Amino acid sequence: MKKNKSNNGFTLIELVIAIAMLAFIMTAVSALMGSSILSFRKTRSNISIQNSAQSVYDKMSDDIMQAKRIVIYGYECSTDLNFDGSKPGDATSGTLSYYYYASDEAARADLKAHGVDETKIKVFSGYGSGSTAQAPISPSTKIYVEKIIIDMSVPIDEIGAVDTGSPSLISGTRTDHIYGGNVKLNRIALTSNGDAIYDVNDTLRSTYTFEGKNMYLENRYALQTKKDDVASGVLGESNLYTDVFNYLKISDDKYVSGCIVTVDYKNGAIGLELNIYDKNMRHKTSGMIKLRNSDVLDKD
Repeated sequence: MKKNKSNNGFTLIELVIAIAMLAFIMTAVSALMGSSILSFRKTRSNISIQNSAQSVYDKMSDDIMQAKRIVIYGYECSTDLNFDGSKPGDATSGTLSYYYYASDEAARADLKAHGVDETKIKVFSGYGSGSTAQAPISPSTKIYVEKIIIDMSVPIDEIGAVDTGSPSLISGTRTDHIYGGNVKLNRIALTSNGDAIYDVNDTLRSTYTFEGKNMYLENRYALQTKKDDVASGVLGESNLYTDVFNYLKISDDKYVSGCIVTVDYKNGAIGLELNIYDKNMRHKTSGMIKLRNSDVLDKD
């Protein structure tokens, strides 16, 4: 009987080559998948950071747009601070000058009445005349914000139907947590059920405070919304709104947050720039905000 000497199997060399090729393909596929996953995570993080920045920007810009008065506590620096290539807490150099920036003469007068040094108050459009005149704030002047206080009017029709009972005036005092001291508080309450309603001049005050990477937000009414709040003077608490701000350490051990404001009083606009740093990524959101109330900046 004749033997069939044909061999249909793999040789050892062929098997080694096949395994090597398979390993190479698997390595390439694994690297591609890893790169895709990293790219997806980076894109997702970037979108999250952009959303955080846009959320803060939208909130602040809405308040600024509706403002009837603005006061800013903040710094001017001898050099422009660069947040683009920095990480939170990075040291930089520059000389800081601290000022209180008032949107109008009335805000300046309030600051002065509460003991703020007049030489440290700047009015957006300038004030005074002759030797005591103060020049307007230049649109190129960057204000590195520590605190921004925005007052907005609250329409009385937000309360809904008003009781037809005879209203009575409730008076009291509260401590002003912004300027200090006691402030006269007048309210109108409905005698039929004792519930308080807004006065036509009620004001909502939003206070944004920047401390390093943190931004705190306090919303409160200058005239409280409940009868019980009038006597006690209960005010809204400052709550952490976000903790993703970039900030720099200046040579004199002061920390400057990445919230920057500019003022274009002639065009009735406020420039707002927010520098965010989160998950080792930077993002900047900026724009000019046109104020609806043309009298806020005391334009010429």
